[in-house]
Amino acid sequence: NLKNKMVNNKNLIKLNNKSNLEIVEINADISKNNYMQNNYTRIEIGNNSTLKNYNIQSNTSNGFFYKYIKVKLCDKSNYEEYIFSSGLKFNRIEEEVDIDGENAKCSIQSSLFLNLDSHQEIKTQINHLKPNSISHQKIKKVLNKNCKGAYQGKIYVKNIAQKTDAYQLSKALLLDNSSEFNAKPELEIYADDVKCSHGSTSGSMNEDSIFYLMTRGISRKNAVDLLTKAFLFEVVESISNTEIKKIIEKNLDRQIYGY
Repeated sequence: NLKNKMVNNKNLIKLNNKSNLEIVEINADISKNNYMQNNYTRIEIGNNSTLKNYNIQSNTSNGFFYKYIKVKLCDKSNYEEYIFSSGLKFNRIEEEVDIDGENAKCSIQSSLFLNLDSHQEIKTQINHLKPNSISHQKIKKVLNKNCKGAYQGKIYVKNIAQKTDAYQLSKALLLDNSSEFNAKPELEIYADDVKCSHGSTSGSMNEDSIFYLMTRGISRKNAVDLLTKAFLFEVVESISNTEIKKIIEKNLDRQIYGY
């Protein structure tokens, strides 16, 4: 029972050289009470190590959730972050990644379905501090009635970080006129031999696609649900662990279809 409570967590995750770890973090609250969770996580990934981190919020709630993640990568290390939210009264996740090793890789992906009166913010900063590093960010959101989403992502490339390959994309589907999405992509580049790009799109669902499915005997609601899942499932498909993929798909189906 988290009614009118504040929960503070501080975590340190440290991977030594040649280590592999997968973490599944599930937040569940069925009380419908007001509460606040404040979380700070610091992650250090050694040489030739891989960490895959899955953040899942399994149901809507009246909670206020804030999480700050600080990550440091060394040579040939790999970090993958997946964010799946079901909608909270207020939810903000900030993540700063220092790619402080050569041939290191970082991936941050999110697939969010906010159904009613929810607020979700994601802020990321990827710092490319050494040469030959790769980062990939993909944020996808579906916003329904009275929902607000925001994404602010920054890619920083130091002058010595030549051969950097950085990509950032955010997309939002607005299912109701009362929903709102704000995006602020940023690039700060001081090296000249790099490949960096960013993009952001938002808009309503394609009526032609809905009409096409309805001509096949599918109701409008089911057509919207199918297109919503197809839009969000792109992120789920990139997960290599089949057991974790099944858990996330089941959670996504419950959010979209209501079971």
